[in-house]
Amino acid sequence: MENHSDKFPDCFYRVTIKGLCVKDSKILLVREAKAISGNWELPGGGLDFGENIRTGLKREIEEEMGLKVRQISNAPVYVWTHRYPSNSRNIGWYYSCVIAYRIELESLNFTPSDECEAIDFFSKEELKTINLNGQTTELADIFNPEDFKDSF
Repeated sequence: MENHSDKFPDCFYRVTIKGLCVKDSKILLVREAKAISGNWELPGGGLDFGENIRTGLKREIEEEMGLKVRQISNAPVYVWTHRYPSNSRNIGWYYSCVIAYRIELESLNFTPSDECEAIDFFSKEELKTINLNGQTTELADIFNPEDFKDSF
């Protein structure tokens, strides 16, 4: 049955914490390494079991990009779900719940890693023309630069 997985209980979601860094009405994305997908993605990643959201977001950004987070919004700006089809983890399909917080980085002195090859800023219009990775595809429909015009 399409709405049920034999791998997980019906209430299972993989929680993903993402950072929304917006400058001049453009949003920062990272290009995943070609070995992963080569597509553009929001910075951040999976929340480890029992991990604090802020700690997890800072950890993921530092691991992926070598950057430090200066500030994180008090509440998420966007939340959405995404259904992953069968995947390389051999666990069948599953849903992720993406929780995206506004962030400010200490600098943009990016260091490429095994996970992330490049970073760049994209306008709302450009999001519809680039290859977005899985759960980031929904961002093209919900990103609104007006949501970021006020300071933290």
